[in-house]
Amino acid sequence: MQYHFQPFFHNTAADHLTADSDRLDIPELSDGFDPSLLSLANGIEGSMIPHSYITERVPCGLYAVHIALTAVQDVEQLFLFTGRKLLRDIISLKKGDRYERTFYQSIAGIIPRYHEAYYPVENLFVTLCTPEPGAVRIEACYAEAAGAVEAADAVDAADTVEAAGAVEAAGAANVSDGVTTVYLCGDSTVTDQSAEIPYLPGACYASWGQALPAFLDGRIAVENQAHCGLTTETFRQEGHMDIVKHFLRPGDFCLIQFGHNDQKLPHLRADREYPVNLRRYIEEVRDLGGIPVLVTSPGRNIWKEDGTYHELLAEHVQAVKDVAVSTNTPVIDLHEFSVRFYEKTGMERSCGYFHPGDYTHTNEYGACLFASCIAAGLGRIFPEVFHVTAGPSDFTPPENLWDLLDSQNNRAGGTEQKEQFDAMEKSTAALLRALEEADQASSEV
Repeated sequence: MQYHFQPFFHNTAADHLTADSDRLDIPELSDGFDPSLLSLANGIEGSMIPHSYITERVPCGLYAVHIALTAVQDVEQLFLFTGRKLLRDIISLKKGDRYERTFYQSIAGIIPRYHEAYYPVENLFVTLCTPEPGAVRIEACYAEAAGAVEAADAVDAADTVEAAGAVEAAGAANVSDGVTTVYLCGDSTVTDQSAEIPYLPGACYASWGQALPAFLDGRIAVENQAHCGLTTETFRQEGHMDIVKHFLRPGDFCLIQFGHNDQKLPHLRADREYPVNLRRYIEEVRDLGGIPVLVTSPGRNIWKEDGTYHELLAEHVQAVKDVAVSTNTPVIDLHEFSVRFYEKTGMERSCGYFHPGDYTHTNEYGACLFASCIAAGLGRIFPEVFHVTAGPSDFTPPENLWDLLDSQNNRAGGTEQKEQFDAMEKSTAALLRALEEADQASSEV
């Protein structure tokens, strides 16, 4: 059965989204663009209005999404996303060029940010972003199940976070038909970040988890369950690991990256419960026939007054490597990759890869940079499974990016620990103070 895509319209006036259901007000359940967010790209040359397309409701499972485009005129740059803003490609076309690709998309449930309930994702999305929206014509855009799927109607939007554990009752089984799913567990540097309208790659928050699909070819789907502000402890407590455990099938992969928020709590320090929690995740994934992969946390672009890099994650990075050795688990050292890049590029130039005013959270440029490291690691460790592409070519930020854009945090925030932890990463002073307090509290135990 083919599921065809129809236009999906955002109403960017105030905070309203015109759609067929209130659930599509939630970015994680739609195309990943949030018209209620203040966009730093307003009035900036090159900013784009996303053009999204939606299918009818579909069961949870794996899908092959086929798209064919023809350039009506020259297209200098076109961003192609699926799902909740998963980057698939950045392309340029000459008039008359035809572009045709098939992507593999996972549809699973999620507990969205600012919510405690489990929601099934019920639609597929394709989004095009380009400064010249009329320059391309969609010749074909449809999806087909990549294996057998069953309806997940048994899972309703739960009233409490505890009910998310009942996802086992979903009955949303999928026979993968040769498609491998990569599950992502982690924090804000991994999660599917919502993007503003208008969209600009340097003005949005984006993670390596969102950009990873652009670097993987073949029958690979990425299912991102990472969330902002979470630790190895709260990822489990909130029910996110229950979702991963339900949908994961033998032969699937599970990438695990935590540390930025764990280091803010004394009991989750590198020599306490942090490695214990990592080992538990590894055991659970293996018990289900999955393949766990550890990822070290990307370094923050923070420097000392003497001009040397300020290393803040060394203990947790080493703990990840120690767990990898003791459990015979593959590890991708994103931390080393990121720090080497900062030291080679310098602090000011590296800022262009981060959301303006933020030294932890990347924009689209940084997301692609870090995703290239993750993809290369997967291809090196599992060459028989992962076919790595070069990804977007010549995709680097303008040198004066931060000068062009206001530096402000446009996220809602909140009083919950995870929202406070996420906000700390957007303030160097608050972050250093929190880490110092955690160090003091740990030494007193």
